[in-house]
Amino acid sequence: MKESTKYCQVSDKSKLRRLLINQRLAMSSELVSFKSTNLAKFFLETISEDDSLFSIALYYPIKSEVETEEIHEGLLGLNKTLFYPKIIDNRIQFVEPKDCKDFSKGTLNVMEPRANNFIDYSEIDLFVVPSVAVGSSGVRLGYGGGFYDKALSFIDKKKICSIIYDFQFVHHFDGEKHDIQVSKVFTDKGPLHIN
Repeated sequence: MKESTKYCQVSDKSKLRRLLINQRLAMSSELVSFKSTNLAKFFLETISEDDSLFSIALYYPIKSEVETEEIHEGLLGLNKTLFYPKIIDNRIQFVEPKDCKDFSKGTLNVMEPRANNFIDYSEIDLFVVPSVAVGSSGVRLGYGGGFYDKALSFIDKKKICSIIYDFQFVHHFDGEKHDIQVSKVFTDKGPLHIN
């Protein structure tokens, strides 16, 4: 069985979340960097071919998520404007950081921009969202707090993508009604298009 389909029989979201986070945490820092570099190449190649994307929401990785530094630098090299999430009053707001050092630990112990120049969601062309897993239908499994599900519930899924390791793509995960969907997934093995 391929690594990416290993957990497709797990229907309980909390069990699936725990299994995949533990698998991520078990990777060496060298493997995380290697896989992240591969993914960054696929992601940046695709973005460079799309002239409609000017502003992109990214995030600061936690718990051995795909490293985003190469993506951040590559997007700046493509003259994209970057925004990062910041939790304000239990809601995600997106902020343009002044520079790559303009971050500090925020509400959930996640690095957030210090700046407070919030932008309206409608001004963001692409949302790159953190995911614990993504199903073949595009449904996203997050960490369980519902922050992205609430924040992006009214955003067209064509504007939402996820960057994950190949083993985090699960074929038979349907999620729940409130789980947001993504239209595109980038893994360390290449981009995946969702129907």
